[in-house]
Amino acid sequence: MKKEDGFPGQFSFVLPDKIELLIRKNPLIADLYLTDIGYYPQARYHFRERLAGSDQYILIYCIDGEGEIRVGKIVHPILADHFFIIPAGMAHAYHSLEDNPWSIYWIHFTGVKAGLFARMACQSIGIERGKTSRIRDRIELFSEIFRNLHRGFSIESLEYTNLCLNYLLSSFTHASQFRVAKQTVDNDPVSQSINFMLENINRKLKLKDIASQTSLSTSYYSAIFQIRTGHPPIEYFIQLKIQRACRLLDNSGWLIADVSREIGFDDQFYFSRVFRKVMGMSPQEYRKRST
Repeated sequence: MKKEDGFPGQFSFVLPDKIELLIRKNPLIADLYLTDIGYYPQARYHFRERLAGSDQYILIYCIDGEGEIRVGKIVHPILADHFFIIPAGMAHAYHSLEDNPWSIYWIHFTGVKAGLFARMACQSIGIERGKTSRIRDRIELFSEIFRNLHRGFSIESLEYTNLCLNYLLSSFTHASQFRVAKQTVDNDPVSQSINFMLENINRKLKLKDIASQTSLSTSYYSAIFQIRTGHPPIEYFIQLKIQRACRLLDNSGWLIADVSREIGFDDQFYFSRVFRKVMGMSPQEYRKRST
């Protein structure tokens, strides 16, 4: 038996074409928006096939049970706590397993940014459960969107739900960053070292000084720091220093030399060169700009 939809306890919303047209004309949300969203609990016999694919990207998030997704000729098993993104325009089919039917949240989304959220497409990706996994927070984001769409398709509701969509998709594509809000800093060497940098913003730290706070080798620490932040540790430390300098320039009447010393630069002229390299202007130009 195959069944495309209609399951006890389901929620789903499909935006009418005229509403989608309003979204495409709205610069706040036109670059990424949903066209369909829903929740199917215990969806026994659920089946869908699109030989020509979909005009939108599709995210399927399985929270219980099992299913399978076929993209092209490859079949991907989908287990509980796994998600899968199906690219737009690609032939596919998916179904729930009869003896262990899945419960899924699903979204159809599109816009010029949609492909950027689909870099993990065509692979079943697990979300490990634990104290910092924030599974309930992610499901609450779905509920937030459902509650707003339930009130109709006002401009305010459409804007809010699609701004939420950015955050919701990010909770899948950037899961480690989503989890970090509940991670213990003591167990996270990158967060731990950033705190150390902030607490010693007026010092001239070397890489070995920062790495020593994490109990990792300097080379390994540098590698994971760059992967997580996109910057080498010392470069990141300098950015934090300049960020602090900007706040002082914006919110105090301190002399440039005093700002320089406050963040650990004894040589005001060297500070100005570093500031210009990071901000694209001198401290004096920055202060004039911000007044």
